[in-house]
Amino acid sequence: MERNIITVYCLIDEYLKLVGIKDDVRAKISNAEVLLIGYIAVNDFNGNYFKAHQYSMMMHLVKSIDYTRFLRRLAKINTVLSTLFGFLGTLFQKLNGVKIYSVDSFPVELCQITRQSSVRLWSDPSLKGYNASKGRFFYGFKVHMIVTTDKEPVMVHISTDSIHDVTAGYKFIHHLPKELIAIGDKGYVSSKLEAFLKRFDILLSPIRRHNMQRENREDYFTKRRIRKGVETAFSMITAKFGKVIKATTIGGFLTKLRLFITAYAINCFLKLSDDKKALLFN
Repeated sequence: MERNIITVYCLIDEYLKLVGIKDDVRAKISNAEVLLIGYIAVNDFNGNYFKAHQYSMMMHLVKSIDYTRFLRRLAKINTVLSTLFGFLGTLFQKLNGVKIYSVDSFPVELCQITRQSSVRLWSDPSLKGYNASKGRFFYGFKVHMIVTTDKEPVMVHISTDSIHDVTAGYKFIHHLPKELIAIGDKGYVSSKLEAFLKRFDILLSPIRRHNMQRENREDYFTKRRIRKGVETAFSMITAKFGKVIKATTIGGFLTKLRLFITAYAINCFLKLSDDKKALLFN
């Protein structure tokens, strides 16, 4: 664990230097150390900032910082999370030689659907959506993600829960490299989206509904097997925060959600061999 913590710190620190985000000379603790505590919170303490802060102070993993000061610093630099995820995603794309990806989405509840009328974080009808795989309504956000066949995330898009997968697909799938295949479930069946992505030399190949099958059984089960990767990725992310992400503001909720997603990408990076890790900054 100690080696991983050092690697994560070095990764964050090198990335901040690369993008030109400098530390305030008046601050005793660096931005990389603040983000490291955030990583520890979502990776080891189910998103509990207080426990992660206490642990980091007790183990002397970072320089001393007051808890409330840590929260303010984290909120101030939270935009780094999205760009760091994209940075790692670029590496995973380079390493993905087969040019086959899986695209899917999973809901993240802001609260239970029965409490939507009294939720304090954010009241918005667009947050209410239906999850077909679980057969029930949700109130919150939806994380759309593209992963490689090795379960490595390369792209993510966060929308309100009411946004259909096809609608979200227009926002981010076309940013993938050319001449590849993106496999989706039946929620991505759309001739218009397929035609749109074809303009970018991207083949969208969703698993068809039973009443509109146009593929043989071998292709069908091959797609199902490949899609297991994105389902596993979602399971690993959601297992870290359980049923709901605890936060006191909508900004804090989204920051923590991005932390969970970025931490998963970091953990995928940690599993790479040393020579593949070295490609990140080369």
